[in-house]
Amino acid sequence: MIFFLDIDGVMVHANPHRQVEHATDGFYVFSCAAVETFNTIFIAQEDQVILSSSHRSRYTIAEWKKIFLDRDIRIDSLTLLDNVKQHLNHRFTRKDEVLGQIVRQGLQTEEIVIIDDDKSLNELPQALKSRLVLTSPYSGLTEKNLHNLKTILNR
Repeated sequence: MIFFLDIDGVMVHANPHRQVEHATDGFYVFSCAAVETFNTIFIAQEDQVILSSSHRSRYTIAEWKKIFLDRDIRIDSLTLLDNVKQHLNHRFTRKDEVLGQIVRQGLQTEEIVIIDDDKSLNELPQALKSRLVLTSPYSGLTEKNLHNLKTILNR
């Protein structure tokens, strides 16, 4: 399975009224609920993550793997969502970025799970939208999302 994974609003809350804690490496501490929920459905040796976070360009893939590992998530296959050149009159949404990556890589709908809090993803074609777990930015990925994740994985 290929997971498009966001960080803000997924692995950490994006509540503007609460501060996000930073680890000693300088990056956010992931929520325990998000780590536990993700690890429940993710198999490091079989699954792949495409990091779709706006933070994706901050670190190399090796550094991202270490950040995840330091937060108790082992990811063997990690890539970054392609950075799309923004046009003067058009800003690409997360939907545009994810859809573009799917098309460029020739990915099949049934091999994709998208975990994100970006509402623009509601505009995905229905087949892909059915593979979306839209988290609450105020809480991120939690056990409440587990049923939806398992449903997608069992299709």
